[in-house]
Amino acid sequence: MEKSINDIWTKGFENSNELSSPKIMNLYNQKSKLLINKIKKTSQTDNKSLLPIAILFAVAFGIAGHILLGFYGMMLIIGLFFFNRKLLSTLENIKITSSNYDYLIAYKKAIDKIITATFNLLGFGLPIILITGLWLYFRSSSKYATFINNYSFLNIVLIIIALATIISLVGISIYKITNHTLYRKHLKDLNSIISDLKNME
Repeated sequence: MEKSINDIWTKGFENSNELSSPKIMNLYNQKSKLLINKIKKTSQTDNKSLLPIAILFAVAFGIAGHILLGFYGMMLIIGLFFFNRKLLSTLENIKITSSNYDYLIAYKKAIDKIITATFNLLGFGLPIILITGLWLYFRSSSKYATFINNYSFLNIVLIIIALATIISLVGISIYKITNHTLYRKHLKDLNSIISDLKNME
């Protein structure tokens, strides 16, 4: 089905005389369904990939002798999996109302909300999570004691703020790159279909 629909798109509706308005709308509806399924499959695969990463994280740090840190990291990654799954469930709950156009608009808005929520998590939550992890890693070492003794409280606060800013920027940058790699084409196609349907109204 996908190939046949794309064939019509790539040929630019060469046989336009044979395409009535209902047929064109039906093709857009089918193309929309295929695109939504692609987005759904990609997002689910992307999210499920967190589970083996969580296990590998725990095993690696456990072998290195940092069982508490490994468990901490594993639980955080699993928590991220459930956080993402809850966000993705909002896409499943969108109801088809009056038209395919309205559905796609609602779908696009839901995707934008997911992106915003993830940005907030990476921008504010990730620094707290990683700095806590670093504290768990170094708290029993001589380096931690040396660090505390050599810097004033104000300097430590400034270092933590600088570190949090760097972590936030790196996390957001990685998320942007991942989104661009996995979803750029899908979102471009979604915007294109929405634009076409709007022009047909």
